[in-house]
Amino acid sequence: MNAVSEQKKTISSKFEVTLLEDAVIEIYIKSGIVAETEDLEELKKISSEIAGNKPYVILVTSGELSSFSKEARELSASKTFITNAKAKAIIVDSIAKKIIGNFYLKVNKPYLHTKLFSEREKALQWLRTFL
Repeated sequence: MNAVSEQKKTISSKFEVTLLEDAVIEIYIKSGIVAETEDLEELKKISSEIAGNKPYVILVTSGELSSFSKEARELSASKTFITNAKAKAIIVDSIAKKIIGNFYLKVNKPYLHTKLFSEREKALQWLRTFL
């Protein structure tokens, strides 16, 4: 894994996007925000740039009380939205996040390989299988 000093990172008002290692992007959603479709478009652009416009996988982590609008959930699950991303692991560290994550998987049925994890290392191991 790259040293922290070598990591590429972009911080916006709602997100932090970090290249953890080659082709592995972490998206941290800041506490208390509601992500909208335009935020996802910005996230996709930043993630592609950080990954060098090559295929990548996504580790999603979040602060407390962060969420996505209905339209943003639908967009993130759609086939048309996916370009270079290969898989997405969502870290759920509370019962509330687990409920919301399961709702997303069942209702929005993401096109991209998506799985919930309570352990970061297991999520990363699963993501690496797509590279």
